[in-house]
Amino acid sequence: MRLADQCQVDPLALVQALAREATSHGVTVLEGTRVEKLTGTGPYQAITEHGPIEAGTVVVATNMPILDRGGFFARMKPARSYGLAFRVPGLALDGMYLSADQPSRSLRDVPDGPDGRGSLLMVGGNGHPTGRGGSTEQRLDTLRAWTTGHWPGAVETHAWSAQDFLPHHELPFAGPLVPGNDHLLMAGGYSKWGMTNAVAASLALSGRILGGHLEWAEAWGTWRGREARGLAKAALVNAEVGWHMTQGWAKPLLPGRSGPPEEGEGVVRGDGPLRRPVAVSRTDGQERSVSAVCTHLGGIVSWNDAERSWDCPLHGSRFAADGTVLDAPATCGLRKK
Repeated sequence: MRLADQCQVDPLALVQALAREATSHGVTVLEGTRVEKLTGTGPYQAITEHGPIEAGTVVVATNMPILDRGGFFARMKPARSYGLAFRVPGLALDGMYLSADQPSRSLRDVPDGPDGRGSLLMVGGNGHPTGRGGSTEQRLDTLRAWTTGHWPGAVETHAWSAQDFLPHHELPFAGPLVPGNDHLLMAGGYSKWGMTNAVAASLALSGRILGGHLEWAEAWGTWRGREARGLAKAALVNAEVGWHMTQGWAKPLLPGRSGPPEEGEGVVRGDGPLRRPVAVSRTDGQERSVSAVCTHLGGIVSWNDAERSWDCPLHGSRFAADGTVLDAPATCGLRKK
């Protein structure tokens, strides 16, 4: 199937252009200012690492909300996917492609160099639920092998991964975090289509805040009777969460390897008489030990060997090797041992 009138966009250039336009309208953009909690009932106080920020209306746009009061952690499933860029002999591609079969592969060309005259081949795919599915490095290796099999002589230039959330009823969310409160809003659940869905969510929310009306935006409402259509899938998602919670707490009780981890490796083991789960890793020659209990809702984290991080299989919270928070919904780091 071929779709006409498509375009390729550099996401960083887009975000920078939006920031410049917002600033020209008097908006203050604060980077590196992580919100840890929200207090009050209006006006609200966003508590950050650098002090509070007061606002009459707040939009929680962390994809998975950092606030649990709306229960969205039970209505979305976290997923990671992977990307690679290659310099290939000849012309890489001219277009964007998405496979119809599984495992999915997405392809596009990327401008290369300051003048943009050359091009790189970008390959994406191998998605899986966060914190589940074994070695993440092997998923990148599979993409590498697939690419070199189709483009002999390809030379890798970049590798990365991304995280997104899949709603139980397939549609993104844009609306009140809790029913009936138009001053505490959320947006998220873009199902890996954030380049378009995030823009649509911003239109839906700005229309709600400014008193406009977009008829299609009602389909993205966060609290509707039609939400019931996704209850069966939500029940399955939360049954999987319960299984991983049980498995995660039971595994450290069993006998396991006692030696220190190898470089780039992380293990979860039982510590002390009560066999409390401890996450031990070795990166850049330094061994670190932190609690293996996710600070969101108590899941047991697993090691991500591609990014040297601890990922929670319940709701997608991620932590650096030293326990620092990397991804929502957790707002507190893993306790150091």
